[in-house]
Order: sequence, then C-alpha cells, then structure tokens
Amino acid sequence: MSTEISTHKSFVRSDDEAMIVCPACDTAKKISAAQFRHRQHLVKVKCKCGHLFKVHLEFRRHHRKATELEGMYDVDPPAIGGGKIKVINLSLSGACIEVRGIHDLKVGHQGSLVFTLDNRNETVLFKKVIIKTTNGNRIGCEFIQDRAYEKELGFYLLP
Repeated sequence: MSTEISTHKSFVRSDDEAMIVCPACDTAKKISAAQFRHRQHLVKVKCKCGHLFKVHLEFRRHHRKATELEGMYDVDPPAIGGGKIKVINLSLSGACIEVRGIHDLKVGHQGSLVFTLDNRNETVLFKKVIIKTTNGNRIGCEFIQDRAYEKELGFYLLP
C-alpha cells in the first residue's frame, strides 16, 4: 500500500470560495479560500470518510488549458524580435509561450501572437499581448483585449 498522498486541483472563484471534492467518496464541500490567497496554495484535506489528500487552490481568473500549439510572435518597437513559438497553455486572458533560441523579451514589452487552435476548424487566432513574466524561454503573456470575449477561444477552452 502506498503512503503517497494524492494531489487534486480546485478552482477558486472570484468570491474566494472553492469546491473541494474527495477523490475517494466524491463528497463535495464548499470552503472559503480567502485565508490562503496570499500564502499557501497547497492544503491537506481530510474527508469525513477518512481519506487524506492534498488540494492545490487555483486562484487564476480563468481556467488554463495545457496545449502544444505552434505559432509565431512579434514584438512592438522599441523592442525587436520575433520567431516561432509553442503555446504551452492558454486561457481567456493570456497564454504561456515557449520561444525558440535566444531572445531579449522583457516584462512590459508588447507584441502579438498568431497561432492555430487544434480544433475541428483549425481556428487561427491573432492576439495582441503584453509580457507579464519571463522564465528562460517560457514567457507569460496577458492578452490586451480588443474584444471582451472571443467565442472560438471560449469554446476551445471548455473543460
């Protein structure tokens, strides 16, 4: 018998409430996650059935979907650069991309992404972005909204 504790994810809503579901008995319980917002995001939970598990509280504004989409990026002046990317994950408000080779991308730079969704229509998306994080070749981008909601992207991101 393994003593390893399983880890599960729970999305925290804007009102700081999260639904915790026991993986052993499927019992669901709504909790207040406000106390964990700026501290701890991984909590141990013991269900009334006795099952012990960990829950990672996800405080993102939107659900993030793991992807492997190919595309291109370009940055706006005064920055320079552009090239091929892989979209690692995607949400309604942004994307994590992986650039190839050496780059000079910095937080605050603006630019654009063009990538094709792997849906039935192979929808091509063009998104204006601002860089929020850099970690080696992984770049976190926030979409600069020209449309409040894009139905193709929203439908693609449905769980």
